[in-house]
Amino acid sequence: MTDSHLTNGNFGRRTFIKSAAAAGVVLVGWKPTLGRGGVLQKTNVASVGVGGMGASDLGQISAHPEVAMVALCDVDRNNLKSAAGKHTDAKTFVDFREMFDSMGDKIDAVSITTPDHMHAIIAMMALNQNKHVYCQKPLAHSVHECRALRNTAIAKPELATQMGTQNASRVMKQRCMQGVRDGICGQIKEIHAWTDRPNGWWPQGNARTPGSNPVPAQLEWDLWLGTAPDRPYIDKAYAPFAWRGVRDFGCGALGDMACHIVDAAFQPLDLGDPKTVICEATDCTDDQYPSTEVVKMVFAGNKASGGEDIPFTWYDGKVMPSPSQLGLPADYKLPQNVVVIVGDKASLLVPQGGDGYKYFRKGMERNMEMPQARGGNHWHLWIDEARGGDPSLTPLSYAGKVSETLAIGALASRAPNEMLEWDAKGMKFTNNPELNQYVTRKYRDGWSVAGL
Repeated sequence: MTDSHLTNGNFGRRTFIKSAAAAGVVLVGWKPTLGRGGVLQKTNVASVGVGGMGASDLGQISAHPEVAMVALCDVDRNNLKSAAGKHTDAKTFVDFREMFDSMGDKIDAVSITTPDHMHAIIAMMALNQNKHVYCQKPLAHSVHECRALRNTAIAKPELATQMGTQNASRVMKQRCMQGVRDGICGQIKEIHAWTDRPNGWWPQGNARTPGSNPVPAQLEWDLWLGTAPDRPYIDKAYAPFAWRGVRDFGCGALGDMACHIVDAAFQPLDLGDPKTVICEATDCTDDQYPSTEVVKMVFAGNKASGGEDIPFTWYDGKVMPSPSQLGLPADYKLPQNVVVIVGDKASLLVPQGGDGYKYFRKGMERNMEMPQARGGNHWHLWIDEARGGDPSLTPLSYAGKVSETLAIGALASRAPNEMLEWDAKGMKFTNNPELNQYVTRKYRDGWSVAGL
């Protein structure tokens, strides 16, 4: 693979790395600043989705001193206008397909911050064109999409990839992960995690909203729908924020928040595929995820559990386990948005960002200094890797696995209160074939990409 837009003798990053490797130069931790003639081009980045969290991602990525923002894309022209005012050299688009068609050879890396249902098609298009990819969480919308993206990323190790779980790269979060790897909890017995979402954040548990409204002039509604089935625009029902609880667009509170929370357990424990899953809920609908749920999975045991199965329980909608169930004092006031890893020696409570972790042995809080670990600016670590630096900390090889697991849990809410058996190799439920129609999404006509 070569950099297709090098001009005037600029020396491409990948060409440099290959030449250096051939010469026996050690590149560990290398972050290039100079190339042939004393000049190395910046990394040309395109951002798809530049409003809301997209504006935050854009601001962080563009702050890297070796980044040039060359393209901005958003289906809302108000978002696009605001972003373009800060990045006047970037070309603007409302359709990412046109962006790739007209600027593909000028783009090195793509950041994706759209509703969940559009993650996979944009990310796969970028990977197919050998672009580095930063994609917001969850990695994709369906089980099949998550696995396809993961496999594609693994097959292209020269590409830097990162899922947008920005807290994962905080130093204390990484130190907690290292502590789990080092066995501070002993043999793992179970994992629990929970969030206060969606209550008060976005609607879930409702039937489909009836009616329609005129589409705002600044919004390209057909492009916002993208791969999803056609439905009319309704004010504040979907765009810009309420889509998260709607099955056609989001993955519910489980998909939205668990990526941020469970990584302190899932990543260091290297969990495999779930064997069974059940969603305990009462208000699931065809259109939306339940307003509150308890999702229980069982993973095959591994070295961390001494070979014993590892149960994982997720709670949302402000439902939480009892402290004593977790090996904590019975009167301990549990915070929101945390994971608790329960072992035969101790329990570790890790907040979303890692800071303020708590360690418990024999039902009492104890002091425990976490081992040292590497962390940093989540967005900049991705750019650094794209430029030859150390690997980023949430690559698609991990992100695809955890997002696939959460997509299985989200899908289980279509058959609430039923124990489902999952065949990971066949990518199907074995005791409820009716659910398998949702494992792979059906895209609208005109929306397709090789690899999905």
